[in-house]
Amino acid sequence: MDERLPIGIEGTPITAGRPLSKIGIIILAFIIVSACVFIYYYSPKLYEPESEKQKITATFNDVYLNQTADSDEDGCYDYLNISVGVNVSESGEYKVDGLLYINNNTMYAFSTVHLSIGNNQAITLSFNGLDIYLCRSNGSYQLRDLTLRIIKGNTSFRMDYRGYAYNTSFYNYTDFQRSVHIEEKGKIVGSSSDLPDLNNPNDPYIYTIAARAFDVKETAAVVTIQVNYNITGVRDSWVDLYIYYAEENESSESKTGIDENPKIITLDSEQIAMIGYGKWVGLIHHYSDITTLNTASYTLTIDVVYE
Repeated sequence: MDERLPIGIEGTPITAGRPLSKIGIIILAFIIVSACVFIYYYSPKLYEPESEKQKITATFNDVYLNQTADSDEDGCYDYLNISVGVNVSESGEYKVDGLLYINNNTMYAFSTVHLSIGNNQAITLSFNGLDIYLCRSNGSYQLRDLTLRIIKGNTSFRMDYRGYAYNTSFYNYTDFQRSVHIEEKGKIVGSSSDLPDLNNPNDPYIYTIAARAFDVKETAAVVTIQVNYNITGVRDSWVDLYIYYAEENESSESKTGIDENPKIITLDSEQIAMIGYGKWVGLIHHYSDITTLNTASYTLTIDVVYE
């Protein structure tokens, strides 16, 4: 009978019973040790030293408090803050995150703070008032999927969890902020006669503008963008104001006129819908008929009001 050796990779006969050489054993051991070191240092989420975790006790104490904040004192709440009580046995960095359920909508928030050893401490989650307004739901909101973690280096350990944690007080969505107000001050040095390409960081005219991105969501009723400016030392120089729709990178609305100060663009709901919802950019462009460098100081305000 014709006996044949079994075929290995690429048709190479496999010889049974051949022991590894000493060099081969050393190489194999080195590969195994290197793989273990790589997993330990570069995949920390795959390796959680339970002995380290067992030294720490950190739990929710099921004490909650909700409060509202009206930072601009306009009578509408800018934030709904929920204080979450915790007990910890070791000082360090702790993180709490959770979801606020508002009817069929969810809002996510997290907070990371340094805590000392002790009980009855608090970590506060802040939920944006405008986002609550846009949910358009009255009622008591539910805090769920609440997780407490301790942070150790570049990894973290989950210490406690509540699937259902807390019901807030009753609120009308109209109690919360229905608008966004942005105000910035700055200076533009230099001038040019061409509009810049907002998507090109190497555009030579990029330093002659000031730009601010902001969100315009559905149900926006009015968008107002305004610039007050002061140009010193140079005649025949002025500022133009534009609104760009960032996805298209083209001017949607502009306000020109050398003698107008401030310059204001105001759009109603129909005009807003024609431009589109999403990311907008308010852009100030400094023009001059001469090449001498000059400075335009400005105050830019953006207001978005929702129905």
